[in-house]
Amino acid sequence: MASLHRWLSFVALVPFLTNVAFAQNSTRKVRNKPSATAERAGTAIAWRTDVAEAIGIAKEQGKLVFWYVPTVKGSPMDRKPEIDRYLMAGPFSWPAIVDVLQQRFVPVKATASGELQKQYGLVRQKFIEPGWLLLDGDGNEKARLDQLSTLDPQWFLAPLLQAVGQPDPGFACAPALREAWSAYRDGNRGQAVERVRQVLGQQPADPVRAEAMWLHGAALCRDNQRTKAVAIWNQLAESLPEQPFAWKAAMEAEGHGPFVHGFEDYLPLPERVMKERDEGSRAPRGTFTEAQLWQRSVAFLLAMDDGDGMLRDSTYDFGGTDSLPNVWAAVSCLAGKALLVAQARQQQGVLDLDANTQQRLEAMLQRLLGGGGDVAVLALQDRDEILWAHAYRARFLSAWITLRPADRDQMVTRLQAAVDAMQLLQPENGVWFHEYGNPFAIATALQALHEARQLGATVDQQKIDRGLRALAQCRLENGAFSYGHPGRGKPQSSLEAAAGRMPLCELARLLWGDSDQEQLGRAVETGFRHHGLLAAVRKYDDHADQHAYGGFFFWFDMLGRAEATMALTDVPTRDLRAAQQKKLVLDLPEFDGCFVDSHELGRTYGTAMALLCLDALERAAAGR
Repeated sequence: MASLHRWLSFVALVPFLTNVAFAQNSTRKVRNKPSATAERAGTAIAWRTDVAEAIGIAKEQGKLVFWYVPTVKGSPMDRKPEIDRYLMAGPFSWPAIVDVLQQRFVPVKATASGELQKQYGLVRQKFIEPGWLLLDGDGNEKARLDQLSTLDPQWFLAPLLQAVGQPDPGFACAPALREAWSAYRDGNRGQAVERVRQVLGQQPADPVRAEAMWLHGAALCRDNQRTKAVAIWNQLAESLPEQPFAWKAAMEAEGHGPFVHGFEDYLPLPERVMKERDEGSRAPRGTFTEAQLWQRSVAFLLAMDDGDGMLRDSTYDFGGTDSLPNVWAAVSCLAGKALLVAQARQQQGVLDLDANTQQRLEAMLQRLLGGGGDVAVLALQDRDEILWAHAYRARFLSAWITLRPADRDQMVTRLQAAVDAMQLLQPENGVWFHEYGNPFAIATALQALHEARQLGATVDQQKIDRGLRALAQCRLENGAFSYGHPGRGKPQSSLEAAAGRMPLCELARLLWGDSDQEQLGRAVETGFRHHGLLAAVRKYDDHADQHAYGGFFFWFDMLGRAEATMALTDVPTRDLRAAQQKKLVLDLPEFDGCFVDSHELGRTYGTAMALLCLDALERAAAGR
């Protein structure tokens, strides 16, 4: 039970870490290492560490080399060990994948560097970890896949079987557990648990028992019962310590694995994604209709709640470990707003959700009010990232009032509290901040406050005026905005570097009467013109190019651009831009129909933001 206690203790104590471990507003990052048991995840594969040696063995044995590339030399990725753990505890812990790699390939795990890095072009922005290469016995590349942000054993196994001419058996699992897995994959998690219990009651062999216990925990976790899931996984790790699923269970129970962070699941996949590959784990374009994306994304968001109205999959800790509760609350509120929109679409007959999903959706919305939507969950003494929590809580509550007007009386006080918290956070110079003062934080606050005022909240105009002055101090004559607030100096930036944040910043100015349609239109056009720079680094978790773009800006900037597009009054231009932006969003789902940019921010965040983009663009096209 040790790892269960560690996880529960972390969740309970994070809000108070500023009092115990750090100075106020510490940016110290506490990234605990897995236990010895968890570290064994993925080691059932006999990894070699020398690529040249593996090529020689492959030639001798008539096999292919499977080169797992956890990272490349010079990569700007921040969370390299965490990404490696996702792969080791994900596909490389799955029995069918272990078997095929051991029997049909020469598996090697090695960072790309030196001459091999040059030979195979494994350099930053051209190969984004994690990924793999297949090489023949002469070192010729036969296939590669990088940018793996979504993991599924069946999807991961398919190209390996194709490479060796072996038929795909479908979802490979222990025969005794086929019914249990089928129930899980169809969304019947309660039935899956019952089938698992039946199998366990027959006293199966250790490998089957381990798989059954893993599935039992997985079903409970996705049914919003994470504490119970962790208890079962700990029991598995302690009772069957030599089983690979036990090592995976330990990794997940300790909070290091891909499953608890939403990167791995075992859901039905379209036949097309099993046969075709696009960029990394992205679905081939046109795989899903928009309706299917809403259905799959809503189901995913509903499964990621820990049962208390908080979605804790994000590991974004640039503001320090003590700021994580504020990140989780912000993400939870974004998910809440996306679910409110989905519920409204269902009621309007635009989205078809079954009765069970509708019930779960309403239950989760009520939990979110006491979770991410409640100030009590925040690390109030830590000011890093707290702006996002206040601003997105305000936007969640504003959406609730707008979409559920019958609840207005009970929500207005909550909304005013979020408004007051944002206003109190503003310093005398007007520069709202998250980890540091910057124009996109200022713009986010101004946008949320404007939305709240439209719904009757009391907003201090002096605070708005200060914010507008601070935002104007970041603006260059060409319409670009600096990355940070320049203080007493002059703002500096190029249009290329500022293109992502320009639409949101100009929109915030327009909302409060400090800009005009011409300036907003130029900002939106610039965002589209330089979109490729943003897209190129979408799956990095840190600043990754000369313009300081990183994956964590992708969906943030996409939503800002979508909402700025909505504010254009020239109808032909607005409709053209809305269609253009919508196509970008619809081209980006992962192979399971959900969304992600930086793995550190997480798939909950990416999925919620993508749905909010689609909603904003639909309202733009409808003229609402």
